[in-house]
Amino acid sequence: MKNYAAPQKIGTEEAETLAVAAFSAITGDEERMSRFMSISGLRPETIRQAAESSRFFAAILEYVVSDEPLLVALATELGVRPERLMAAHLALSPSEFE
Repeated sequence: MKNYAAPQKIGTEEAETLAVAAFSAITGDEERMSRFMSISGLRPETIRQAAESSRFFAAILEYVVSDEPLLVALATELGVRPERLMAAHLALSPSEFE
């Protein structure tokens, strides 16, 4: 049985920076963007309004960490370990059990 360590905690500012980078990578790829829009229910005309929400960065990272192939691909593209993106998600969406 493997012993998995919890992702190292990161601050809100770094987490938001990673969320912006992930969203930039998503919007830069037509297939990824189409899937994101489909799953999130957003439309081109509603993204700007959604981005003004304090939960937008958390929602982006929720989307990323819920799709392992996307998580791994974005981590590679951003030059970070997948665990770093998971830690960013936790920083912006803390669990009620922490």
